[in-house]
Amino acid sequence: MSKILIGKTITKMKIADDKKAILFITDDGEIIAKCDGDCCSNTWVEHIELPALGFPVKVISVDDLDMPDLGQPDEYEVIAYYGCKIVTDKGDIVIDYRNESNGYYGGNLSWPDDNYFYGGVYGQNVSKNNWVDVNTDV
Repeated sequence: MSKILIGKTITKMKIADDKKAILFITDDGEIIAKCDGDCCSNTWVEHIELPALGFPVKVISVDDLDMPDLGQPDEYEVIAYYGCKIVTDKGDIVIDYRNESNGYYGGNLSWPDDNYFYGGVYGQNVSKNNWVDVNTDV
């Protein structure tokens, strides 16, 4: 998991309307985390839990979060469940993201300091970055 947010103050968050990217607006610039999926899979943000005491927040740590397996809905082949926990001075930000595939592939959040291919083989995970405000109904 990236450490790029640690020590920064997040003043606002936005999500792409296609659910494939998250924009963190910080005290010293913008940071975009992009959903990525291996080969022929698709990854998206399912839900974001915002800090209890609101923004601005100072980031203390960022870690992967084990998520429960909620089963396999009929409309998908195989769903993998992932999470990211951002601990702040005003409560946690929890990002629940998912990947749909044939069961062989997986997904992740791609941060600006990661050094690997982004977008999927067919560009299926490239966000249009049309930003909207984050709410708990993501």
